[in-house]
Amino acid sequence: MKTNISILFLLFVGVGAIFKDIVLVIDTSDSVDGSDLIEAIDFIYNVTKWLTIGSQDIQVAVVTYASDVTEQFDLDDYVTNVTLLDAIERLKSKLRTGGGTYTFDALTYVKTTSFISMRGARNNSMKAVLVMTDGQSTNYPLTVSTADALRSDLNAEVFAIGIGKDSKRNMEIQGIANDPDSYYVYYVDSFDYLCSLVPSLVPKLDPDALPQGVSACPTELPVLQITTPANVAESNTNIIIATVVLVAAGLLAATITTAVIIDRSTRPPSFMSLENQISSIVGQYGNAPLGESPVNFDTSQLTSVPELGPREINLDIMSPSELPSRLDPIPIRNLELL
Repeated sequence: MKTNISILFLLFVGVGAIFKDIVLVIDTSDSVDGSDLIEAIDFIYNVTKWLTIGSQDIQVAVVTYASDVTEQFDLDDYVTNVTLLDAIERLKSKLRTGGGTYTFDALTYVKTTSFISMRGARNNSMKAVLVMTDGQSTNYPLTVSTADALRSDLNAEVFAIGIGKDSKRNMEIQGIANDPDSYYVYYVDSFDYLCSLVPSLVPKLDPDALPQGVSACPTELPVLQITTPANVAESNTNIIIATVVLVAAGLLAATITTAVIIDRSTRPPSFMSLENQISSIVGQYGNAPLGESPVNFDTSQLTSVPELGPREINLDIMSPSELPSRLDPIPIRNLELL
């Protein structure tokens, strides 16, 4: 059964010092590829760099596991930040992945071997374990029971990180970690996001860690652009060019819009429409009474007759009295379009 751990500060050496032994446990089974392993090592590097390392402060050991368990270095092998971080960095070229996920063996090893005096553990130190895995072990019940024994026998805090999009479905993660899960359990979708856990995890391992040091994921420093007269001139030039381009684009759009409006307003009517108009006028003429009476015709629609090529029609509208004597007005009634 999981039990809640009430953390007691058993011993302080110096003002604000944390007397704690921490074992970092990393899954290197065959489901973890090489790039994932590099991300895992970078993560423990970024966590460790903010801890207060020392023989009277915090000591760190690293254990890797797959089908076999290996302690990469003991708690008292490196007792300064510089030497410890160098040892973690060297793991990138040393470690390989492959094998099964024997998480229960790793937890048993930590309980029986990592936290003994021959491995650098201190009897009066607080103890913490961080387990990182991307999948369920080959023996769920044994893994959970071993984690229970680690907590109860050594009064250890156990943190667990589940890695992968399906990690939240892996109930074993919660079985490994202490209660409450909201404090001791973490989930990330991939190894790439491990670094985002640094600001939350570091203060739990070392309450004396500088807040400004863990306020953001400390993977790399931001690149600052230094402002110089040359940079300012270049920036101003870019602004001017951008402004000219925008103005030109606006003028072009306005020109196109105006051209479309003019084209639509001056476009001649279709040929069929013009033919109907002419037929209407001819009909008026043909139905007009003969004789001297004046006749008014609506010719306004012919004020802008377009060029129609071989079908061009040129009409001079006049009253019957103005017709030449040689022209018989009767056939005009039967005038047809050419």
